[in-house]
Amino acid sequence: MELESRVDAFVRRHGIFSMGSRIVVACSGGPDSLALASVLLALRDKWCLSLRIAHFEHGIRGAASVADADFVRAFAEAHGAPCDVVCEDIPAYAAREGLSLETAARNRRYAFLERTARMMGGDALIATGHHAGDQAETVLMHLLRGSGSDGLAGMRPRRGNRIRPLLCVSRQDVLRYLEEKGLEPRWDETNFHADAARNRVRLELLPALRRYSPSVDDALCRLADAEAEIVDFLRQSADAVWETVAERRDGTVCLRREAYGAQPVAVRKALLRRLAEEIGLRQSLFHSHYEALDAFCCSGETGKRLALPQNKTAECRYGEVLFRDGAEAPAEWGETELSLSGTTRIEAVGLTICASPWKPGAAISDAEAVIDVDALQQPLIVRRRRDGDSFRLEGGGRQKVKELLIDKKVPRALRDRVPIFTAGGEIFWIGGVRRAAIALVTEETKRAVALRMVWDDTQKGEERL
Repeated sequence: MELESRVDAFVRRHGIFSMGSRIVVACSGGPDSLALASVLLALRDKWCLSLRIAHFEHGIRGAASVADADFVRAFAEAHGAPCDVVCEDIPAYAAREGLSLETAARNRRYAFLERTARMMGGDALIATGHHAGDQAETVLMHLLRGSGSDGLAGMRPRRGNRIRPLLCVSRQDVLRYLEEKGLEPRWDETNFHADAARNRVRLELLPALRRYSPSVDDALCRLADAEAEIVDFLRQSADAVWETVAERRDGTVCLRREAYGAQPVAVRKALLRRLAEEIGLRQSLFHSHYEALDAFCCSGETGKRLALPQNKTAECRYGEVLFRDGAEAPAEWGETELSLSGTTRIEAVGLTICASPWKPGAAISDAEAVIDVDALQQPLIVRRRRDGDSFRLEGGGRQKVKELLIDKKVPRALRDRVPIFTAGGEIFWIGGVRRAAIALVTEETKRAVALRMVWDDTQKGEERL
């Protein structure tokens, strides 16, 4: 049939599936999904497809929902295709989760389809019956929301494991095809209620626009195709510079501010969209988020944070922006007595301090300090930084610890993890940052000890200091 040939050509042009593909066919029994199932069954032998029909009975329409499930089972059996049906009480789920019926049904339906795809095999695809009319509705809805190119690109013929083979045909084409095949679909009366936003667009707005321009559906679909080309180009441009601009370090994504700011605005936004995918916010960020993030990455003040959805944060540091889960809580630890023989453990921050005799001339690292044991006053304590802390300088005078940490560009979120070493209440070492003019080793030193800090995670330790 003519529609089947058009879909076949569309599949080839866009690489929607390949020879021998395994496909879960989402079928509600309505006209669109029934046409989808019929077309794929017609192409089954030509493409050597393994098809499995899947029906989600949502329990919203009572006996009518049950009849839909029976209809799909019978259709699958008549065409020799395996069929999976799952029944859920979506009204109860929606009330429990505080979701609309439409959102709740969609979430659970796709969860069921993904489970079915995994059962078929890791590379199985999920086919849905979206057609050109659905594409026009989607683009128009995104236009009304003020979406950028990503939204105006609408639905893709294939994205990930989800495919839409009918995007090349209209609702009229679908109905004509079903009539030619002698198939009578099920009808969901809720689709004719102008309560949900998409239904209002379908039933009220698009018909009004068609009175001004009968070809508005085609125009919206052409807009989607054009925007998709732009989005693909920008995504490729972002991918080409991603490793220059960003890196994943210790489970955290970091953007290099200078490299990011040097990109054209459109590429910067594409980089942020990829970043959103990397940190699991692809479905949660909108235009306002991207605008705020772009400004933050380009000109945010060091130490400032930006709250993002799902309890994630962006934090400006010296030369970079870090994206992580939630706000890093300050280290909660008090005073620990320091041993000059053996080790001292500070569990709260995952730090072990190793003390060992030091011989003159031995090299020391930034994570070590050498002290004159006989010049130390008791008690010897390691503790967290306190407001007003200051230390003695070699040339005379004092400096506040806070000012030192700022000068050394220690990130604000990590300053409370810097251990403060004191002798008789006087600071002699800001751990890993600076020695104070207390108990310094001289020619008269008789006993010297090297203190070395060992963090549980070396990378974390380096990032801390």
